[in-house]
Amino acid sequence: MPAISRSVVVLERNRIVAQRVARVLSATTELSEVHIGESPAELKANLGPQTVLVALDASELDVALEWVRGPYPHLQVVAWSQNSLTSALQVARHEPRLRCILGWPAHQSIPRVWELALAARRAFDGPEARALRITDLLSWGGSSIKWLVRNSAERDHAVSEVERYAAMAGANSRLLERLAVVAHELLMNAMYDAPVGPNGKALYAHDRKQQVILDDAEAPTLRFALDGMTCALEVVDPFGRLQRQHVLGSILRGIEGGQNAQAQVLDTSHGGAGLGFFRMHAACSSLVVDVRPNVASRVMTLFDMDASPREARALPASLHLFCPESS
Repeated sequence: MPAISRSVVVLERNRIVAQRVARVLSATTELSEVHIGESPAELKANLGPQTVLVALDASELDVALEWVRGPYPHLQVVAWSQNSLTSALQVARHEPRLRCILGWPAHQSIPRVWELALAARRAFDGPEARALRITDLLSWGGSSIKWLVRNSAERDHAVSEVERYAAMAGANSRLLERLAVVAHELLMNAMYDAPVGPNGKALYAHDRKQQVILDDAEAPTLRFALDGMTCALEVVDPFGRLQRQHVLGSILRGIEGGQNAQAQVLDTSHGGAGLGFFRMHAACSSLVVDVRPNVASRVMTLFDMDASPREARALPASLHLFCPESS
């Protein structure tokens, strides 16, 4: 019996946008068939066991939820918006099939092409997908520098070096500040929260003020990469313990704290305030989390070098979550 060819559906009321998104999704999934429609009724006949991915505006997420929680539980979902993504993040907290939430820059005709491509490839490749590299997400020919970070002195040196190289590459002062904050937060998570002993218990998470000295097999790697338009930070730890609910919980607590002064936003169970991922997500244009359980956690943050401070604050940040659920 011949294999069933796989397909994608795109629900988008702007026909030109839908056609452009469809071209990207087809090209990045080996020319799979892509069905586009302006309403759910148009697309329903195209849904079936061969449908791998549904791509749509975040305002249509209720439709996708009806499909994945009903007759099509195998579907993966990617949603985008030019506006606030808080509602989509809240949906993602309870729906693991929503793995990619894209902030659509207002000056672009469609969401970022690399983000659409990443969402599509991961949906099609599934568990067999190879680990991402930060250079995969930048234009060809970019540069990257890396540091192995084993202690606080090496952490501080690496953060300073990120600032120095970014300044040489033309980053403005506000971007330099954001890069330093995010690099420090990424390394603190990887140095204190990630390491566990043979019994599976966290070694250093209970006290982030203590001095730790990691051996090479425990130490995270920090990489700074740029292509002239985008700069990026990547931290990889060799433990692979980061979970989806930890990331979303931090981001949503931070958002709620900004909206409601009475909200309980701190989670001190890991020794810190539990808002690291909120700070990273708020500072960057895209946050990518890629976890191989018990092997490696890879966290990547990307920054638009041309965005003004005001634009950077207004631009909704994307989130890609390729990591396991909490047990």
